[in-house]
Amino acid sequence: MVEERYVAGLRDIKTDDKILVVFHFHKSPEFSSEYLFQHPPHKEREFGIFSTCSPIRPNPIGISIVEVLEVKDNHISVKGIDMIDGTPVLDIKPWHV
Repeated sequence: MVEERYVAGLRDIKTDDKILVVFHFHKSPEFSSEYLFQHPPHKEREFGIFSTCSPIRPNPIGISIVEVLEVKDNHISVKGIDMIDGTPVLDIKPWHV
């Protein structure tokens, strides 16, 4: 849901567009050196933090590239988001390949 004061800014976002959603990993623990190497569940070994998509990061900012399903009033319905309900969205940007 987008704050009412920003709704006009959604005007040119259309169904089937791809957008970049920038968000805050608000539920992640505070970063410390113990998280510099992490073992992703789908990999066979540890990787340096900047080679992973882990939500435990020095700067807890995440991004998702998603497909717009619908824009109605101050709501954008999307497909492909990988964040939990209630996650604070910091910004929305167009995605151009």
